[in-house]
Amino acid sequence: MKDLYAILGVPENADAGAIKKAYRKLARQNHPDATGGDKKKTERFKEIGDAYTVLSDAKKRQEYDRLRQAPVGADGMPQGFDADAFSQIFGDFHMGGRSSSSRASSEGFGDLGDLFSSLFGGAGPVGQTRGRGRGSDMQASLDVSFREAALGTRRSLRAGSGQTVEVNVPAGVESGARLRVPGQGGQAPRSGRPGDLYLDVTVLPDPHLRRSGRDVELTLPLTLAEACLGTQVDVPTLDGSVRLTIPAGTSSGAKLRLRGKGVKGSDGTRGDQFCRIEVVVPKLDPDDKEARRLVEELDRRAKTGKPRSF
Repeated sequence: MKDLYAILGVPENADAGAIKKAYRKLARQNHPDATGGDKKKTERFKEIGDAYTVLSDAKKRQEYDRLRQAPVGADGMPQGFDADAFSQIFGDFHMGGRSSSSRASSEGFGDLGDLFSSLFGGAGPVGQTRGRGRGSDMQASLDVSFREAALGTRRSLRAGSGQTVEVNVPAGVESGARLRVPGQGGQAPRSGRPGDLYLDVTVLPDPHLRRSGRDVELTLPLTLAEACLGTQVDVPTLDGSVRLTIPAGTSSGAKLRLRGKGVKGSDGTRGDQFCRIEVVVPKLDPDDKEARRLVEELDRRAKTGKPRSF
């Protein structure tokens, strides 16, 4: 049986996060777009996808671990193998319409044969042939920018068929989301139905903007003079730079709203952008008596005469 843990380079006790991290790294290294269509690496890419399909699903992983540890019988099948249970767990693969009594011992394994082959490294018991089945599903990583994720975009990708397809990335997508591209996975034997392509999305961070639901946040540093006297500042948004007016007397922690500059929702409306003010206090030279006098004078003039309290 193929060692799916070895394929992904993770230990048998690896948690879901470690499995996902290993898959993404290997998928990027072996993706056809990154390797120029190298056949060996393309096959490696498919193998990585098959391993992740099983190990990323708790039920499939549990059944794989059970069969992996079971002794192999004279018919080449793991002892205790139950085709009905196997089919239910790996439910993306149909049985080609045969009765349950014939599934594990006769021809026509269909898509179950494809999956069984990917796990156990062969085509099933000796003398078994495949009928028309469904191609295997494939996985790939898709990195999108912060802006693309917030507003939506379209990407051109090379699918399992080798063709270039247009993929719609919906507005508001977040890291960890999985996009399904029907019919763009592995090709099936004997003109069967192709599998699907699944894209695991990673949203790349923005150097300035952060997401909070459908809103976008930005930390905006101001000098003491800008905060006291007011000013205008060009701030980045999802739509490009916007000039923001800072009222005189703005304090640290204040939030200024830019309406309609946030993440786009499924209904086409957008959230807001909030600019959180952070007043940067200058560090005075302790020997600069004039600077200290000016700050003390500013403090004296700004006081209301009331005692300070919290």
